[in-house]
Amino acid sequence: GSSIAHHLIELGWDDIVGLDKSAIPTDIGSTSHASDFCYTTGADKFTAYTTQYSQQFFESRGNYVRCGGLEVARVDDDARMLELKRKIGQGKAFGSRVSLISPAEAKAKFPLLAEDQIQGALWDPDAGLVVPRSQKVAGDLVDEAVASGKLKAFPNTPALKIVVDAGRVIGVETRRGFIASEKVVLSVGIWGPLLADQVGSKLPLMPLEHPLLFFGPYDELTGSGQEIVYPLFRDQGNSSYVRDTGDPKTTEGGRVEWGYYETEHPRLVHARDIAAPETARMSPSMRDLTLDQVMDAYEKAIEMTPILGELGWEERHSFNGLLSVTSDGGSLIGESPEVAGLWFAEAVWIKDGPGVGKVVADWMTEGAPALDPHRVDIARFYP
Repeated sequence: GSSIAHHLIELGWDDIVGLDKSAIPTDIGSTSHASDFCYTTGADKFTAYTTQYSQQFFESRGNYVRCGGLEVARVDDDARMLELKRKIGQGKAFGSRVSLISPAEAKAKFPLLAEDQIQGALWDPDAGLVVPRSQKVAGDLVDEAVASGKLKAFPNTPALKIVVDAGRVIGVETRRGFIASEKVVLSVGIWGPLLADQVGSKLPLMPLEHPLLFFGPYDELTGSGQEIVYPLFRDQGNSSYVRDTGDPKTTEGGRVEWGYYETEHPRLVHARDIAAPETARMSPSMRDLTLDQVMDAYEKAIEMTPILGELGWEERHSFNGLLSVTSDGGSLIGESPEVAGLWFAEAVWIKDGPGVGKVVADWMTEGAPALDPHRVDIARFYP
């Protein structure tokens, strides 16, 4: 949302209103707990573009560290190794600098790795981390837009109802009154289906629990002065990743983070079942986690990165974070086929945020973005 406002202003828009259910920047949505890392590899040319644009955008503002990133294939997983080679070829075709490296080279870059567990790795030198937090970047963009006089931002002011007349958006109802507008953009993440349902525009998005576990303290990070010390690390054969959180003096520093995506029995949560801010124990988008929930994957992760078994599990910092997922893995962007003037920018992760902001702004202003958006167009789900 903040990126869309930023890019609309760049294109000359000067009467924008931003609403948020809670604080600005959000303290209850997925952005508030995002891991904030970006790999340059994308599933298609469009997402490769939005990711690379986003990296450059963050970097231009001093909010990006190119620490590099690894993705490995286990010794017993030839199919994963073949997939890495395919991914490297595709990545190069889409303009990234990815390459295939040996287990020894991977170990040299990421000392936490058990070298004998892999047969090779993808190396992405431009992968990195948004610093100090994507949440902070979003807040800065809003502040700048408000200061320009072209955005009015209202925290703690949820959109109660999207008002439609004759199949076209005419405004939004809030506690503070009615806002007349011929264009409304939903970029509300896990709550998106609730607002879309109000006007009969089905949004094929489902919040999903993503286990995030933290281990520490990890003394090796002390004194580094960095937001992240080692490269990012992906073990897609175990549907997981590892990253350090940097020097203890930095944001959330001094730990090792392990994230897992459940493949066998993903924990879907309907948007209507998300806790209200006043009743959530931590945050509406952060739910309780038990180690039993991920034990099999965790034990497999220890084989690859033994440090996860050596450090203490910080239960009070660990949680299930709610993410927005779709049936085909793509974002949901573009104008609603059912309601004219209702736009979506949903199921967008940090690595694509600024890029999608530019795409939506261009689309709303010029009638089409620079690249064919069929891979993410909400209309792909319609006959």
